Amino acid sequence: MKPALNTEAWRWTKREGRAVEFVRGDRLMREGERADHVYAIEAGEVKALAESGSGKPILLALIGPDQMIGLLSAFDQGPREFSAVARNHVLAWKLSRPQYFRMVVELPDVAEDQLEAIATRFRLTIRMCVDRSDDLACRISRRLDAIAIESGCDEIELTQSELAAWVGASREATVRCLRRLRVSGAIETHRGGITVLDNKKLSRFQA
Repeated sequence: MKPALNTEAWRWTKREGRAVEFVRGDRLMREGERADHVYAIEAGEVKALAESGSGKPILLALIGPDQMIGLLSAFDQGPREFSAVARNHVLAWKLSRPQYFRMVVELPDVAEDQLEAIATRFRLTIRMCVDRSDDLACRISRRLDAIAIESGCDEIELTQSELAAWVGASREATVRCLRRLRVSGAIETHRGGITVLDNKKLSRFQA
């Protein structure tokens, strides 16, 4: 995904914002709460989680460095559309809603980049919803393929539980499906991550 913050935007953010740190499991935002600030992520990774009707958490996205979270609620002042939880140690910069809009006015290029980032994330979310009707192996292979392309790396730091939440399946079913992909030679699994070994073999599960 294209970075939402360029060098100029980071200079502005660090001059006007406030640095905050979070450890694994800390909650940056809570679904449904009123919004009065946004975060710019400098280091670490954040999980965007929404709660299903049954109370089961659904992983919507992993948000990393140079991205911002909380933008939709900042625009419409509605409740947070998801919770944000630190996946590891996170260094972020907090901007109030007025500060954020001042940055957008003063740096119009930033507004364009962030709208593009929001559109990309929205498109991926729609794709994920559509994929829910597909076979689990198809959903998992598409998700792994998309992460590898987006990050530019075949080494994916993603636990099996996180992947299960992302594709809307139980951990047990996800483990069985990953075993199929592993036996085919498409991937390799290890503690806390998955490695894509052969994109062509992975794509066969997407038919």
